[in-house]
Amino acid sequence: MTRKHVGIVLLIALGVVAGGRQASAQQPNVRGELSRALESSNLSPESKGRLGSKAGELVGAGVAERDVADMIRQGTIRGVRTPELIRLLDVVAEAKRRGLPPGPVVDKIKEGLAKRVPPERIASVASRITGDLAGARDLVSRAEQAGVRVEAPGDRERAVEAVADVIGRGVPPNEVEELARRIGRSSSQGATMSRLEASAQVTADLVAMGLSPRAASETVGAALARGMNQRDIERLRERLAQELRRGESPEDGAKRLREQIRSEAPETRGDHSGPDRQGKGRDGIGDGKPGRR
Repeated sequence: MTRKHVGIVLLIALGVVAGGRQASAQQPNVRGELSRALESSNLSPESKGRLGSKAGELVGAGVAERDVADMIRQGTIRGVRTPELIRLLDVVAEAKRRGLPPGPVVDKIKEGLAKRVPPERIASVASRITGDLAGARDLVSRAEQAGVRVEAPGDRERAVEAVADVIGRGVPPNEVEELARRIGRSSSQGATMSRLEASAQVTADLVAMGLSPRAASETVGAALARGMNQRDIERLRERLAQELRRGESPEDGAKRLREQIRSEAPETRGDHSGPDRQGKGRDGIGDGKPGRR
């Protein structure tokens, strides 16, 4: 090889090294977070190995490594025993194996650990959320069959998380399915998954204000039947609150509100606004099932 060829090879090698360093600098050292979470704990080498193995399974399945590190960090700081912490990680792994969005399960575990809830209680609630997510996925699938369309790639997963939250807050699946059928029968412009998400969340909010699930669903259904857009559906919370301030009981206030809705002119505006907030739950760990939306 001539001196000229040697120089060319060296230049290429230096370029590869520099490019690799630049790519590494552009990506956060997330894997380092998991390593630090394990190394900073007071666990025995054996426990660190067991947790590291389980954490590797989760990351390999597609769970964000930062989330895994956070669960391990919070658990070890609060003295959760290794078998109990592995059990919590197994609940996340189960959700992922079933093809469900793991975010709400992870969030609930982290919330429970932060509030020092007993690990067995956290595992029970997190497992229930997994079941709610599975039921919500079936409901969303049937909603699509009923004509509710997905507009953006993330709409389906957000709807699954939102419907699971609503189920966990006490709205029966059959009421959510009835809302989906109403939306599917509406104009093609308004038959969207984001509208179903907002309608279900408002239904759960009305339940939290004192309505029975049936009365809440009927109230939102009346708004859908009149063609109200998404923003006006979300305003049903405010309108019911006004009735309650007048001294009406929740059920009487909702009945009066439905009468008002049915007497109003049908809505003709487009439906482009998005849901404005998350709901609150009733699982005993916190005020609600956290979403990742």
